[in-house]
Amino acid sequence: MSTAPYYTILSPPLPTNLVLSDVRINKKIDINHDKQLKSLKTYVELFQDRKSFWIEVAVLDRLHYKNINQQRPFHRFKRSMELRRLLKRLKSLQINKELERLYISFWDAKSLDKCTSKWNYIPSKESIQYTMHRLIGAALLLDKIKIALLETYRANSTLLKLEHFVSLAIVYMGICSRLYKLCHIWVNQIEECYHMLYTWSTCFPSGLKNKEQKAFNAQHNLQCDADTLKTVRTQYAQNALKSKSSIQHKVHLETYLANQSVVDKVKSMQKEYGISNGSDSEDIGEDMMDFEDLGEVIER
Repeated sequence: MSTAPYYTILSPPLPTNLVLSDVRINKKIDINHDKQLKSLKTYVELFQDRKSFWIEVAVLDRLHYKNINQQRPFHRFKRSMELRRLLKRLKSLQINKELERLYISFWDAKSLDKCTSKWNYIPSKESIQYTMHRLIGAALLLDKIKIALLETYRANSTLLKLEHFVSLAIVYMGICSRLYKLCHIWVNQIEECYHMLYTWSTCFPSGLKNKEQKAFNAQHNLQCDADTLKTVRTQYAQNALKSKSSIQHKVHLETYLANQSVVDKVKSMQKEYGISNGSDSEDIGEDMMDFEDLGEVIER
């Protein structure tokens, strides 16, 4: 299959025949469908209850617009711009709406309010696979966001050593810390939901006839295995590790300044071997900080 997987497409089209009659469900597989449906409802509610996450994103947006004119030239601000871009992409994915669509398809309803009686319909296998691919896309985005959060945190931590924009740096670092924790929780929930849907998907038939299914598979890649999510995330992590600039190039000066243990180690080595700083200051990083500071002064 040469077509791109659906999780790599920005807005993939929905398959046809998403809802089927419940009489077509595979009764030979021993699965408690009511229990699975209850679990799906739990994930729908969990994914909708992201108020704390989006509040942090709103504060990040406010900081961006308030400081864009002053902070735009600095690389740490460009890190936060990349972070905002990924967060907007995650928001446009609307993974909570996708899970809600799958849930209400058991009633063939248009809203959750109508899903109160006994369910009489089932989603097609293509419908569940579509949702699983959207979950993979959300997990990959959250992995990218976690990396961007670490880089933004690291870039702003240098301001504490430089004593520039300290209050702004503390706010950014706090937002990054909280968002990282929330992203980690969300990814774990996505992984659990994916495996639940994969196990359940074996009970649902295809909504397409044999000829239609062959034509559809030739143009659309909705293939999902039990380890697809894990494999894709692992592959992305390996590629991200290889492309890290800190591996291909020397570590930037800011890492040296931000890591106090490195500074202390250099001090002890200088004292042990009698190496002089060439300066009256006892701070090993002072001259280097002045050099780093000069760039910001010129930019301002």
